Amino acid sequence: MVRDYELMYIVRPELDEEGLQAAGDSVEQLITGAGGTVVRTTNWGRRRLAYEVDHLRDGHYMLLHIRLDGARVRDVERALAIHETVFRHLLVVREGAEDDAEPETVDGAGTGAEAAPARQAVVAAEADDDDDEDDDEADDEPAALAAATEEEN
Repeated sequence: MVRDYELMYIVRPELDEEGLQAAGDSVEQLITGAGGTVVRTTNWGRRRLAYEVDHLRDGHYMLLHIRLDGARVRDVERALAIHETVFRHLLVVREGAEDDAEPETVDGAGTGAEAAPARQAVVAAEADDDDDEDDDEADDEPAALAAATEEEN
């Protein structure tokens, strides 16, 4: 059964624009080779990781909305696990998926209409923490999350 999935993957930070494009094309070919289609690609850009992974502190985040047969998910995940430039990935079923007529590519930070409100709140909270580095982060975080929750409601 073909279902909608979201694939988030992180690419090695030392890649230049051509290398990043080649990695993205490679992942898309992997998905189409498994019989899936890429509906939307969102480049979140280079970001700091929450913790060190394989001696890396940064990575290029990519988010894909894909349609894929559930029987082929394991094949895609196995191929991503051994991909030379992708060092982390997460593939989940996309809940409440609206029908997209055509595939599209969106570049940027993912803060447009396609970004979920909770994701926007996290980005806003991170921006507030960066501005107030000398303040106690433990005190600022609950206020930022409470403001983000109020905005969602």
